[in-house]
Amino acid sequence: MGKVKVGGSAGLAKCTERYQAGDFIFKEGDTGCEMFVIQEGQVAISRQGTRGKEQLAILEKGDFFGEMALLEEYPQRSATARAVNDVVVLRLRRSDLQTLLERSPTVALRMMAKLSERLRETNRRLEVLAARSGGVGLAPLPASQGIEAWAVLVHEPTGRLFPLRPVGDTTVGRHDATTGVTPDVDLSSIDVDRTVSRQHAIVRAAGDVLTVSEINPNSNGTFLNGSRLEPLRHYTLRHDDVLQFAIVPMRLAVLRR
Repeated sequence: MGKVKVGGSAGLAKCTERYQAGDFIFKEGDTGCEMFVIQEGQVAISRQGTRGKEQLAILEKGDFFGEMALLEEYPQRSATARAVNDVVVLRLRRSDLQTLLERSPTVALRMMAKLSERLRETNRRLEVLAARSGGVGLAPLPASQGIEAWAVLVHEPTGRLFPLRPVGDTTVGRHDATTGVTPDVDLSSIDVDRTVSRQHAIVRAAGDVLTVSEINPNSNGTFLNGSRLEPLRHYTLRHDDVLQFAIVPMRLAVLRR
């Protein structure tokens, strides 16, 4: 279940690529705008953790990876993909994927099933984390970045989780009805008094390090473990740190340690 089966197609034949055992398909931090579907062989997915390389999964025929580059227009790779043995993959750009989905709607259903499976696994890890830390019951992750998120902001009064981008900047603030811009972490629903600025702060993921910076000097303040941050400076974050955006308290939970 959740395997993507791609039938023969002259249009997609040009997308086929081959890799030998040990070849890197892409590396963590690389820029990319394609996803991949495995036709033959196995691919190891890994990322750098605090204890060195951490293997996340071994994917096989019918599995896909790198989809964030297309589904979220997010070009930086959050992990490394390397051929375990000789591998044949389809490299799909957005236009290729659209063509594939139009010709085979069942592919879309299988992709949705696989993404749902990954989301359930992330939720399972969160439940384990909450049990170990004695935390409150946590609500399910939103079905966007949470698929590959390795850290989340937890609003403990409501149990809501806000996944952080695995690489690059996560914007924090409120929805701007005038411009239609919504930050990655939209606090509108829990900041009923509108104390958080529309563009309030950024949480940046670089390698295994998370930092926070307040980007609006005129905001009601951003606080880390009770201390107010100076605007436009980067402050290193750690698991269980307490962040406060104006009057909204959040706790940082790192899922991979």
